[in-house]
Amino acid sequence: MIAWYHLIENSTSGPEVVAVARDYIASWTPHEISLLPERCRPGKFRDAYDIEVLHDCLIEEYRSSHASGEELSRLQELTSFLVQAVQRLAELARQSAQGGSSNPSRSGSASPVDD
Repeated sequence: MIAWYHLIENSTSGPEVVAVARDYIASWTPHEISLLPERCRPGKFRDAYDIEVLHDCLIEEYRSSHASGEELSRLQELTSFLVQAVQRLAELARQSAQGGSSNPSRSGSASPVDD
């Protein structure tokens, strides 16, 4: 799971975050996806909006869930991943709005930025 977080953190564009999210979801088995609440099962990620919609659904489900065991573990895992993805998308949007700075404001970035 940590490798997926590094891929998100090192993404340099919204489409790259979306691609990482697609690959992450593709790594889940049909059984693992079936453990998620039906209304929050991931579909195709076309853009950042799709990630945000699923994120919102998962957060709401997590707040009200009575899941336990493997169902709860999968819900937590996907929710955690999408929280990271949404945060990275917001950082990239903020950087773009500030003139496209290539130096992330994150402290402890996993990769140095060459100028």
